[in-house]
Amino acid sequence: MDLATERSQPFDQTLPSSVRINTPLASNPVDSSTILLKPTPYEFQAFKKTRWRDSAPVLIRDHLARHLRDSKGFHNVVIDTSAAHTEHSLLTELSAFQVEQSGDIYQVVLDLHAEVTNDQSGNSLCIRSWSIQEVAASSELKSAVEAFSRASNTLAGELTQWAWSCVQRAQ
Repeated sequence: MDLATERSQPFDQTLPSSVRINTPLASNPVDSSTILLKPTPYEFQAFKKTRWRDSAPVLIRDHLARHLRDSKGFHNVVIDTSAAHTEHSLLTELSAFQVEQSGDIYQVVLDLHAEVTNDQSGNSLCIRSWSIQEVAASSELKSAVEAFSRASNTLAGELTQWAWSCVQRAQ
């Protein structure tokens, strides 16, 4: 399975900076390709017979890269596998990427902590955390993946605006 991407609204100004998006840090079970369901606060389960196309951290990294590139807000956006020189890096930690069940309500929870750093000095320029919840229409896999996509698009849109503003202030 993969996330559906909504196009970003392009910025009016492209900043002369390049940004590297590092793969988010995560621990198990979030650091896996399993589509997670958390039916109680104490346990994780997996949606049967289906997986994400890659691990959740790579899925989020690629999703953020698409959004930042589509925004045309930066001279260049690369991921951590690129050897290209950049002026800034986006460092993140993914602590939740699952469907949580509360009675008959199924809700995607996506928690991400982010930091923009200056690559030359190593200094943190901006720090922010997101906790995004998106209700799924049902307990079915299709509804869950649609809710994951909506939550990821909300995150990517807000993070793109935040990162652009951060880098703009730093110039």
